[in-house]
Amino acid sequence: MKGKSESPAPAAPSRRCVLQVVGTSAGLLMLGGVPACQQKGSPPSGPVSAGTLSSLTVGELLVMGNVAVGLDSQGVYGMSAVCTHAGCLLDDGAETIAAGLDCPCHGSQFDGNGAVTRGPAADPLQHYLVTIASDGSLTVDGSQPVDPSARTPLP
Repeated sequence: MKGKSESPAPAAPSRRCVLQVVGTSAGLLMLGGVPACQQKGSPPSGPVSAGTLSSLTVGELLVMGNVAVGLDSQGVYGMSAVCTHAGCLLDDGAETIAAGLDCPCHGSQFDGNGAVTRGPAADPLQHYLVTIASDGSLTVDGSQPVDPSARTPLP
């Protein structure tokens, strides 16, 4: 009909959301077309365990709670996985640096290095110091911000 606008279809739930729904029957509740499992978080303020080096391959970007860890040709890097717009936890989608990160709440998108590629977020994701222990475990230290170009070389 002329003059009548249609509202857009709700976004498909993220992989994380689907896994949460499978895990809890309460997650089946949908409110206003938005999955009930969208979660908010805070950027890290101290050390966060971020898996192991052996779990990453070059070109991969993984979200683990409130941090994202990537491995490129220069080494390992870590950044916040909390949207700078409204604090929602980001989704790693295809788990690749090339695909970047998406916000399931309001549609913001970030490239694989944390720069905003689509709003409403206006600020990039903060990067943090990553350490690699002798056993290959990774730690992202939220109390030590670094430049987005910083990488921890592979041992």
